[in-house]
Amino acid sequence: MLRFRKAKNDAVTGFLGAQTEFTGKLSFEGIVHLDGHFQGEIISRGTLVVGPDSIVEAEIHSNSLKISGEVRGDITATEKIELYPPAKVYGNIRTPSLIIEEGVIFEGICSMSSFQPEMPELERKESEMPMEEEEPEEGISAQAWPLGYDQNDSLSGEDTENETLHKHDR
Repeated sequence: MLRFRKAKNDAVTGFLGAQTEFTGKLSFEGIVHLDGHFQGEIISRGTLVVGPDSIVEAEIHSNSLKISGEVRGDITATEKIELYPPAKVYGNIRTPSLIIEEGVIFEGICSMSSFQPEMPELERKESEMPMEEEEPEEGISAQAWPLGYDQNDSLSGEDTENETLHKHDR
């Protein structure tokens, strides 16, 4: 018997429950599962799962979508879109790969091509963004120097042990 293993990175990173309503802009990486009512815009660098009882009224940009609820709005996916019953999709779809199972309602125009559609950038907090004006940090050596080391001491190794001791006594 064949068994399929779930990849370790298949963990859901966000969840909007069945009795919730949310309006706004959602941007994320990873996997987010929506079961409630969402209205606005969704930008994802991962997978969006729209549950069977959910209603999503949004423009969606994602790598991958799995839809079994109702979606109203244009959908763009860089990898694939999968529609499972009882899904209802009212809007245009743009993706290189589309799977529609029997029992799904789709009203719109589908555009499939081999090129990758452009994805809007995810919004990040300022603390997560690299500072462009900062100069790179220099490495610090972990080499241990003898006690009493003076930068003026010779590192050539030509000094004898007695001469080094006398330098530090001065």
